[in-house]
Amino acid sequence: MEKFSLINKGEILLWNNIEELKKLVDKVDSFFKNFPEVFEDSISLSREIKNIILKLDPFIELYARKTCPKCSNICCLNKNSRYEYDDLIYILALREEFPVPDRNLKEKEPCYLLTEKGCKIPRYLRPLRCNWYFCSDILKEMEASPARAFREFSNAFNRMLYLRQHMLNSFFQSLSNLKGLEN
Repeated sequence: MEKFSLINKGEILLWNNIEELKKLVDKVDSFFKNFPEVFEDSISLSREIKNIILKLDPFIELYARKTCPKCSNICCLNKNSRYEYDDLIYILALREEFPVPDRNLKEKEPCYLLTEKGCKIPRYLRPLRCNWYFCSDILKEMEASPARAFREFSNAFNRMLYLRQHMLNSFFQSLSNLKGLEN
């Protein structure tokens, strides 16, 4: 197996080179496809994360529906909604298709996933930075919700972040183990 590395892990993916992005998606996807037993923990954790996001979605949508239609400052721009390496690992661990754009993207244009009716993909497949960006208006609405509902949201959100980090750690440990198996 050729050497695999996620250079600059915390940085934004290869949005100016869609062909390289597609190669990276294929490479990471091949790990989950060809070695599901090695990446079993990452796959399981990604499903837990998805379930938490599905649980949080109605709470977020309630306040987004109140706030977003009146907003004049569009936050769904490519610069705010680009996937990072961590998102790619999570989505592919779910065994979902990664939403690769069909062209290079400019930062200031609307997100390629945005339609007149909102995002064309479910929340659990959106980039972390997109999902968890809340403008001040939405935050005010959320904070004004019943204390118990906001506390449950906050606790679930923190649990999701914890599981996500655990999933990423598991992925890179599994990747190391896979490299060790081939030697």
